[in-house]
Amino acid sequence: MKDPKPGIWDTDMKLESPLLQRLHALWREKCQGQLLPARADFDPLEMRDCLGSVFLVEALPEDDDFRYTLVGSDITRAVRRDSTGKLIGEVFGAAGLALYRKVRDECRPIRVHGPVDWLGRDYIAYETVVLPLADDGKQVNRFIGGMVFRMAGG
Repeated sequence: MKDPKPGIWDTDMKLESPLLQRLHALWREKCQGQLLPARADFDPLEMRDCLGSVFLVEALPEDDDFRYTLVGSDITRAVRRDSTGKLIGEVFGAAGLALYRKVRDECRPIRVHGPVDWLGRDYIAYETVVLPLADDGKQVNRFIGGMVFRMAGG
């Protein structure tokens, strides 16, 4: 399988999906000034309407890669595979690594959108948000994100 195209990166966070807007707002509420929220700040009960579209990723500094620790059921159903336990580099290649390194290094979220070209299904479009988390409030060691799908051009 060839590496997917990188999608369109949007650091202005012009989210279209109400679900992703809600997830981003929840993340912002949990930020304390300049400090990033930690994974422990998120209670699944307060975001149960988002859980099927949520993913969690941990940073692996020794490999300069990242690993999916959870991928929601709506995502796995849409892409027809479960990437839980897989490395970002394995799933999305160099473009995925560059994306997560940017979020990690800049300590700020990013929105990505485009066609689901990596599965040869570019009639489906996706929108995703990757939000940095830091157990110490400063050094990004995890990510929470969401991903939604719709018909392309719709």
